Amino acid sequence: EIGPRDIENNSVFMGRRDKDAKDKTGMKADDFVNSLTKILDEIQQNIFDKALKFRNENTINIDDKDDFYKFFTPNDKSNPEIHGGFAMGHWCGNSECEEKIKDDLKVTIRCIPINEKEETGKCISCGKESKRRVVFAKAY
Repeated sequence: EIGPRDIENNSVFMGRRDKDAKDKTGMKADDFVNSLTKILDEIQQNIFDKALKFRNENTINIDDKDDFYKFFTPNDKSNPEIHGGFAMGHWCGNSECEEKIKDDLKVTIRCIPINEKEETGKCISCGKESKRRVVFAKAY
């Protein structure tokens, strides 16, 4: 923020997206310009860390089809709650299995993690052999 008095005093006030909205910092305009790259890097890192923490705390491995369907089925179908979680489940690679899950639950594969080791298991949809887990989630 820069108001008329701030211009007279060569100062600025800054609010950050990664901190409380009421938490504003005042500083000289020159100091702000000189530290802007550092401030933006810090904001980016804080937002990334928060998202990573959320993802890690809200991701579970599911190996059983019934458990998978329970995980993504709302308790009250007339008033479905927002789920907000991810399931790591095996997928055989067949697009028909992916479509069945999408049709049944409105759940889709979000990504195929590239850093995960191969792990044999059974496809969450058809039960055929799978070599890796994928990330499933529901879109709202």
